[in-house]
Amino acid sequence: MTYKDLKNKIKQEQKLLAQKIRRGKFLRKPDNRKNVTKEDKTFYYYSGCYDDYKVQCLSEDYRHKHIIYCNMFNKTPYDKIEQPSSDNTPRAFTLEKIQKEWESQLDEALCNRA
Repeated sequence: MTYKDLKNKIKQEQKLLAQKIRRGKFLRKPDNRKNVTKEDKTFYYYSGCYDDYKVQCLSEDYRHKHIIYCNMFNKTPYDKIEQPSSDNTPRAFTLEKIQKEWESQLDEALCNRA
């Protein structure tokens, strides 16, 4: 896969992930759960109860992927992407794992793109 193809693929994945997060946040309120689709029930519900943990996991996944995307494709330094408090830093292991996974999908070697 080329650099540009990978960038577009990841961008589409991030858009879908953002839609899932938005839908999950919408379903947090009991009033919004009146017309829940079957897909929403299977994805956002656990044993008949709304699973807020699912949305938190999706949000954390989005955050880590966003950091690596900005750093890898736009060469944005981390301090320009976000400035979290000391107890809310991203996990380095997860960031490295995502970056290695994306780099393994590339056919061409990464070069410094400015």
